[in-house]
Amino acid sequence: MKLVKLFKIGFLKLISRRKIRPLPLSKSPKFLLLMHQNIGDMIVFSPLIREIKVAYPNSNLQVLASNNNRVIAEENPYIDKVILYQNKWNKLFPLLIDLKSINFDFVVELEAKVVTKVILMLRIINPNCILSVSKREGRYGLDPAAVLPYDYYTDDKLNHQRDTSLDILRLINVNVRSKSYDLFYSEKNKEKALKFINYFNPKDILVGLNITGSSNEKRLINSDIFKIIDGLHSLSKNIIIILIHMPQEKSFIETLITFENSKFVIPSYPTSSILDAAALVDSIDLLLTPDTSLVHIACAFEKPLLAIYRKDQAAFDAWHPKSKDSHVVFSKESNSLKSLDVDEIISKCFELISTSIKKDL
Repeated sequence: MKLVKLFKIGFLKLISRRKIRPLPLSKSPKFLLLMHQNIGDMIVFSPLIREIKVAYPNSNLQVLASNNNRVIAEENPYIDKVILYQNKWNKLFPLLIDLKSINFDFVVELEAKVVTKVILMLRIINPNCILSVSKREGRYGLDPAAVLPYDYYTDDKLNHQRDTSLDILRLINVNVRSKSYDLFYSEKNKEKALKFINYFNPKDILVGLNITGSSNEKRLINSDIFKIIDGLHSLSKNIIIILIHMPQEKSFIETLITFENSKFVIPSYPTSSILDAAALVDSIDLLLTPDTSLVHIACAFEKPLLAIYRKDQAAFDAWHPKSKDSHVVFSKESNSLKSLDVDEIISKCFELISTSIKKDL
C-alpha cells in the first residue's frame, strides 16, 4: 500500500508541474467554468458567472455542469452553453478532446481540494490560462501548498466559497458589482407554485419545512420534526406548515400528518426538480431547513430562513447562508442533527416572522 501511495504522490507531483502563463485578456475571451459539483455549489458560484458576463458581454461563457445542477445552468441567461460532465473516462476523454479544440482563454477551477482527476482534465483541455480557488485540502497526505498546478490562485485567507470564487475576478482585473446569488426558473415552475399557493388564505403565514439534507447526517429526526410542528403551531393559528419533499419521499411525509395536525400541516406538491423546489421557496413566507441546497435557494430569493447545521465550524464557515434575513441553529453533534434545541428553533422562527414577514401572527 505504501508503494501505491508513493506512486500516486509521484504522479500527482508530475502532472502538477507548471509554468505560469500571462493573462490572455481581450474583449471577447472564451471562458470555461468547471461546475460539475452539487446544486448548492452552482447557486453559491452564480455571482461569479454573472459578473464575468457583465464585465465581458462579448465573451463566450461555457459551464461544465453535473446531472444534478445542469437544469439550473440551463436556465441561467448569463451562460452561453452548458456542457454535461461525463464521469467515466471512456466518455469523458472524447469530451475533453472536444473542449481542447475550442482553445479556451480561461478555465476556472472551483474545487476546494486538490483533485487528481481534475488536474488531468485540465492538462488535456490545455487552456491558455487556468484560474483556481485556493485549496483547503491536499491529496495523499500532501499539503495543498505542495500541489500548485494552475496559473493563478485566489486569496487563501478567504473562507466562504462565494467570496473565494468571486476573488477570481480580481485575477482578471474585474471589480465586483454585486455578490447576490442568481437563480432562475421557468414559467412552468412558477405556474405550478402559484397554483398551489393560491389554495391558501392570503393572511396565512406559509412556513416551508424541509426535513432532509444532502446526507443522512443532515436529516432531522422524527421526534424533533413533531416538536417543530407543534412549536410553530403554538406561535399562531395563522401558520400553515408546508412539508417540502421530493416524489420518493411522499409516503414518509404522509406519516407526519396526523388527524390532530392535518388542518395546519400540508404536503407540498412533489418537487420533481430543483427548479420546482426553487419556485415553491420563492412563494412561501419562511423556510426552515437543514443544511442543503435549499439554504442557498432561500438566500437567492432573500427569503426569511432558519437553517439547521451540525457542529462543524469549518463547513459552516465555507457554506453558511449569505442573507440578511436568516438565523442558524446548531446541533450539539458533529455528525448528526441530534441534540437540537427545538425551543431555540421556534424562538428564532418567531423573531423572523415578527421582523421580516408583513403578516399578523
